[in-house]
Amino acid sequence: MTRGLGAIALAIVVVWLLAHLFYVGPVQDATEVGVLWVLGFATASLVGAAIILLVVAMALGQTRPAWLRFVRGARNVAAVVGCALILVGLLHYRDTEPRGEIHWLVIGLVVLAGAGVVHLWLVRTIRRQTA
Repeated sequence: MTRGLGAIALAIVVVWLLAHLFYVGPVQDATEVGVLWVLGFATASLVGAAIILLVVAMALGQTRPAWLRFVRGARNVAAVVGCALILVGLLHYRDTEPRGEIHWLVIGLVVLAGAGVVHLWLVRTIRRQTA
């Protein structure tokens, strides 16, 4: 557990250091575009993996309760990714001049809505199993 937290802390420090190094001079615009592309790719990968896991877990969750743990994990990942997308969307909306690029915010809200639907399904399935 300590190694995992240390690795996360080290990654945060490295990202912070690189962001401040790239923030100097004309590299700023290229860095911002690169970070948005990396964030977009990572988000798409996480959401895709979570959707695949959800489909399998929802299909097997009613007959095999162990799969419900995976549904909880996918729901949590979707909620965190949705909140991160909303934050990025708000920051990007504030920094763009023609105020209208709001697609990151909308995608984040859609991901959060999906996490809410999965949460409702999960609560209903757990109630059926315990009743």
